[in-house]
Parts: sequence; C-alpha cells; structure tokens
Amino acid sequence: MLRRVMNTCIPKDHIFTKMTLNNYDGLTDPREYVQNVQNSLELVIQGSHAMCKIIPITFRGLIRVWYNNLESDSITSSSDLYVNLVTWFNIKILARKSSIKLFGVTQANDKSTWAYLKKFNEKMLKVK
Repeated sequence: MLRRVMNTCIPKDHIFTKMTLNNYDGLTDPREYVQNVQNSLELVIQGSHAMCKIIPITFRGLIRVWYNNLESDSITSSSDLYVNLVTWFNIKILARKSSIKLFGVTQANDKSTWAYLKKFNEKMLKVK
C-alpha cells in the first residue's frame, strides 16, 4: 500500500472503536460488501485513505491471500482497492462458477443419495 495510505491516522474515538465490521472471505460479490463498509465508515471518518486502510482488516481466506500478495504501493486509494477487488472477484470467483463444474459433483461411495443431492443442489445454486 502507498506510504500516505499507511500513514493515515485511524480515529480512536468511542464510536469508531465500538464499530463492528463483518469479515469478508472473497466468495461473495465485493461491491455490496465494500458499499456496506463505506456507508458504515462514512458515519465516523472521512477520507479515502482511512477506508483503504480499514477495509483490508476484515479480509479472510482467499481474499486475504490475494491482498497479501499485492505489490507494495499498488493501492493508492479506496477506489484502487475497490477496482482491484472487483476485478479479482470477477476473474477468480465468477469464472469458477460455471455449469460445467456440476459435472465434477459425484456421489461418494460411503454417502447416501440424499447427501449427494444436497451437495449437488448447493453447488447448483452457486452457478451463475
């Protein structure tokens, strides 16, 4: 992250320290998530750099790995973070959820037909 972003002071007032932000794992559309976080943060802080520093704190799983592998100084604002996040999601997550993946859902020898159907339906709901 850009030095001026990293040097941004985060408020330590009572309202901010009591805020709860949901974790984000990168498996759902980041647009809605980022909008919710921005709306919450705008009530307390102003400025793109502070938001850019706070949002990654909530990253977990795949999205944390992606974020940790970003080149230093590649994110200069929350807009940069947003664009990179949406691009990553579209390439890595949406591209993986095609109907062709349903052919890979198989019934394990030790599982019931009911368990297989449940698993298949869960996978089917994730296909776009």
